[in-house]
Amino acid sequence: MDKFEQNLGMALDAEDKDFLDNLENGRGLFEQLGATLHGPMRFWSYIVWFFTLVFAALAFYSGWQAFFSVEVKYTVLWVAVCLGSAQAVGLLKMWMFDRMNMLSMLAELKRIELRVAQLNDKQN
Repeated sequence: MDKFEQNLGMALDAEDKDFLDNLENGRGLFEQLGATLHGPMRFWSYIVWFFTLVFAALAFYSGWQAFFSVEVKYTVLWVAVCLGSAQAVGLLKMWMFDRMNMLSMLAELKRIELRVAQLNDKQN
């Protein structure tokens, strides 16, 4: 176990410690959303943001069209498009919030990793 703790202490570099110091202040919703736009998954986060905006605009447009359509079949069609788009927005937002939750969990794991390394330094 002693070798494991030594390796853990050496694995934490200055970047990890700076990352954890930044987390001590606590991050708000918009800072957490901004954090999803960095790192290896940033491409997918940008895609999700883009399609969320597209589906939201489509939901508003189709809702507007359903409200002012004259024939029943067009009203039903526009309502179906509106509901499908709203569902897509909800699912995309759920992906984004799951991503935020995962980043939060990774931050907590890094914090625990740092505490274990600090305990190892105090014991030696």
